Amino acid sequence: MGFLKKLASQTAVYGLSSMLGRFINFLLIIPQTMLFDSVDSYGQITIVFGTIAFLNIVLSYGMETAYFNFIRQGNDAHKVYATAQKSVILSTLLFGVLVILFIHQSAALLGYPEHTEFVWCCVIFLVFDTLSVLPFARLRFEEKPWQFATIKLVNIFINVGLNVFLLRNTPDFLKPYGQVTLVLIANAAASIASFILLAPLVFKINVKFDKVLYKKMLHYAWPLIFVGLAGIVNETLDRVLLKRLLPASEADYQAGIYGAFYKLTMVMTMFVQAFRFAAEPFFFKQKESNESRQIYATIMYWFTGVCAFIFLACMLFVNDLAALFIRDQKYFTSDNGIAVVPILLLANLFLGIYYNLSIWYKLSNRTKLAAIVAIGGALLTIYSNIVFIPLYGFTACAWITLAVYAAMCLAAFILGQKYFKVPYQVWKIILIIMLSLGFWQFFLTIESHISEIWMTYCTKLALLGVIFLIIWLLQPKVKKA
Repeated sequence: MGFLKKLASQTAVYGLSSMLGRFINFLLIIPQTMLFDSVDSYGQITIVFGTIAFLNIVLSYGMETAYFNFIRQGNDAHKVYATAQKSVILSTLLFGVLVILFIHQSAALLGYPEHTEFVWCCVIFLVFDTLSVLPFARLRFEEKPWQFATIKLVNIFINVGLNVFLLRNTPDFLKPYGQVTLVLIANAAASIASFILLAPLVFKINVKFDKVLYKKMLHYAWPLIFVGLAGIVNETLDRVLLKRLLPASEADYQAGIYGAFYKLTMVMTMFVQAFRFAAEPFFFKQKESNESRQIYATIMYWFTGVCAFIFLACMLFVNDLAALFIRDQKYFTSDNGIAVVPILLLANLFLGIYYNLSIWYKLSNRTKLAAIVAIGGALLTIYSNIVFIPLYGFTACAWITLAVYAAMCLAAFILGQKYFKVPYQVWKIILIIMLSLGFWQFFLTIESHISEIWMTYCTKLALLGVIFLIIWLLQPKVKKA
């Protein structure tokens, strides 16, 4: 069980920055929904960040995973890092210059041609975030989770602090630019702070650029661009398409409602992200272990168990969460807002399982197959959103996200078992997910028959206790490390 303890401890530390950090960012929903003049403003933020997510993938073009992979293959770690970082620095600076030169066209592509200030802020934090990608990856590979967490938390506290300060005490010279620009300024300042803290690693590239190694890294990494883009299509394109496919009078409003209630699934996404930070380098390092595949199977079981527990907890307390974090009643004018929460929680559960399953293509160097799966999911997302958003609005976005992630999980599982067979506890995993859904539905059935509030909460806690006990009793047996 030593490997589980190690992975759990590193996931916990990465979670300090990822889960705690995202939770603090999540808390921004309170001042933003309270202080924004309209739901439309929240919708604009949702759309802008949805668009920016695509550029994050393009600008790093798979170099993070390539860095992990080529060190695992025995290449000199300093040479791999320096070669990749020099490439990223050059391409990122070129991107920044091109955006500034064509700033009006960039604003139009963003969907807000009258707001070039959006572009200025976005290009700042895009450039500095991208230059920090590989330094953060190096901290992960060198197993320095506390340094990683500290820098991430500094970024988050600056971002949150400036958000609250600027929205509550907007300087006169910034008032003409609007509330959305204030939020983007806060993000830009936080990205610059992270870059400064990482600067010793950003520029620790005094090793000769290896052209042969670089070609190999690009060959490995280029399919990952499509994997990453396809992933972002599945994660965020729906918010962008709401702007494009709905009438202008309601696009920003629907994006605002969807974005606000999507935030209530943040507990699941925080855990999935923290797990990814810890698991990717861990999986690469376990590759040569005799028990590696059994280890991967055990990790999948526990990952799914935790996600199922999170799903049930969130749904049992969903009304409390909504009332606590979304303070303005204008966000509750649509009943569909809270209705998408369980759908999106399940979607993110399947996304996490997909991340676990995807280790097969990274370890077997079959990134092209992974690109096919991801692109297939992206095409399905695009087509389905184009067809159903005009009919059902943001509700369609949630159901499509769930359907696509479930389909990608199935495809990744089938291919993985063919090229890198892992003895996953499939039926136990399915059982745990179904039980979490069943317990939630059971509570909805009996809720109206419970007269006392304290009994309601006791029932919720009892159901959580039962699902935890079942997950514990069904755990696979593993050899002691």
